[in-house]
Amino acid sequence: ARITPITPTLKSETILPRFLLQPDICLANSLLLASFHRCQKSYFATKSINQNDDDDKINGNRKTSLPPPLPLHPRHRVHLLFGANTDVGKSIVSSGLLGAASLAAKRDSTISQTKLNYIKPLQCGGSDESFVYSHNTNNSEKVFVTENNNGKPGDGLIKGHTLFTWQTPASPHLASRLESYPVSDDEVLSSLRKCWNQIVIDAEEGEKKSTTIIETAGGVLSPSSSSPLNHQTNRSLSSSGSRSGMPNSTPKWKWSTQADLYSSLQIPVVFVGDPKLGGISVTLASLEALWSRGYHVDAVVFIEAAKTNSENDREGDIHFGEGNTEALREYIAMKSLRTGKKLIAQDSIVCLPELPPMPIPLNEWYESNEGSFLALHDLLW
Repeated sequence: ARITPITPTLKSETILPRFLLQPDICLANSLLLASFHRCQKSYFATKSINQNDDDDKINGNRKTSLPPPLPLHPRHRVHLLFGANTDVGKSIVSSGLLGAASLAAKRDSTISQTKLNYIKPLQCGGSDESFVYSHNTNNSEKVFVTENNNGKPGDGLIKGHTLFTWQTPASPHLASRLESYPVSDDEVLSSLRKCWNQIVIDAEEGEKKSTTIIETAGGVLSPSSSSPLNHQTNRSLSSSGSRSGMPNSTPKWKWSTQADLYSSLQIPVVFVGDPKLGGISVTLASLEALWSRGYHVDAVVFIEAAKTNSENDREGDIHFGEGNTEALREYIAMKSLRTGKKLIAQDSIVCLPELPPMPIPLNEWYESNEGSFLALHDLLW
């Protein structure tokens, strides 16, 4: 008896012996054909996996699991301080929050049980740590001691930690190349974890609580430091290096954004918004970038922009900082209603008064805004 042949559906890459394709095919050959096809499918799947592994080796990619989050403790508050851009007042807010924490410790009679820490992982030109120091030495309750004071850690209420420093006042990805001082993402995170663990150990030994501010560099998506060891990064600049003043010998030095660099730590955020004209878009885009990476934003601070002296227009009469603050509150309310998520509490979005013009010191400005910083400190705790 003749059996009606079974005609299988063949993929384009299937290669079969000729006798299996003849019209008069028996049932046994049909079963053999199905078995052959399953084996070939398994072969191509294995080959694809091996090819991906080979590609990873060729491209220098390392398959690593995500690092664990920073271990948080109920008695030790820590916040990442991000800004919408450079020069929006991150160090000013950092200094104000640490000053408020020291005043709160005095108010609650817990100064002897409190440790405050300022960490600047990446510093390019100048010293934000010195700025924080200069505005927290006005009275005996605000004692700031740098980690390298006389070569030994200090015992002051506020302690500063600058982890990596470049002299060039530029973005870390550029400064690290110009000075031939690469620092990889892993080195930054390892140093930061070591610093944080020591903070917790020191505080626990004295049965104290601590407040720590970790201030980032530039804006949310500003580059971190460059290194040939970085493997998951944005595209590095190569052919345009000479025009930017970067050495052509480092075309493979890569970098991550600030938001990507610290995302694995899962630390809550205090965000400094852009108070200038056009700052609403920059602020919202920065916040969306943080949320998309899993950050939780606890508070947003604006510092009112300096007013113009123009007599030909009305810009000098507009408080853009207050306007941007109100716009953000409206946006958060609409987005929370649309998504059903509570993003940022309305009273955690604040606008501080305009800074005095340079070179007037900020001492009086800080004193006049102690209440605002204390209120924000209490909200964050």
